[in-house]
Amino acid sequence: MLRWINRVWLILVLLIGGNALASELQTETLVKGDGLAATTSKRVTVHYEGRLRDGTVFDASRPRGVPFSFTIGAGKVIKGWEQGLVGMRVGEVRRLTIPSDLAYGATGVGDVIPPNADLIFEIELLAVEDAIMLQELTPDDLLKAKEEGVLIVDIRREDEWIETGIIEGSRTITAFQGDGRLHPDFQRDFMPLVASKDTPLILYCRSGNRTGSLGNALIEQLGLTNVAHLTGGMIQWQAGGYSTVDFAR
Repeated sequence: MLRWINRVWLILVLLIGGNALASELQTETLVKGDGLAATTSKRVTVHYEGRLRDGTVFDASRPRGVPFSFTIGAGKVIKGWEQGLVGMRVGEVRRLTIPSDLAYGATGVGDVIPPNADLIFEIELLAVEDAIMLQELTPDDLLKAKEEGVLIVDIRREDEWIETGIIEGSRTITAFQGDGRLHPDFQRDFMPLVASKDTPLILYCRSGNRTGSLGNALIEQLGLTNVAHLTGGMIQWQAGGYSTVDFAR
């Protein structure tokens, strides 16, 4: 199995902060870059280190050996990052001093980031590329892909599989628990199915909401390049009169 599959499961998304004026954000170029520029709707890959005002490092990508990727403007990171990375060029190292209102605000993040904390990030821009989008499929699209041998994964829970049945030929791997948290066994069960980052993959759930979130996370955080989901999920499938088979343990 490829080395990237064995890495620690990353945080699926960075929390989204509140509203603030862009003028409150401070940027400083530490090392100039001469590569492609980061712009809205581009997918960027960075290494970063985040510190509190007192110098405490609360997160860093280099010790993990895994850079972080996201699409600018997609709303998947704090607003200070969305605003602060625009205009950076590949090779550039930039320091962002982000006011709390453009970070995690009055809520903070557990015991890691206190409420109302300003954050300081040093960010190196490694790559800029066109964003990879989660593909949206109709039932007919899914059937065609199934004929071509594409991996199809039903990420619902067992009670849902029993209630409605499943699409014939699909793998059943629960992604989220009833309370919305990622299932503790998901990584173990899912990752061995994905031979490479380019493996074609189709996800489906009840309505398309869970697969929308998961599919985008797999693209943004694990770098999968060929992910699609059944837009309306099992509701759309059954409403169209498409057949299912009984779930068998």
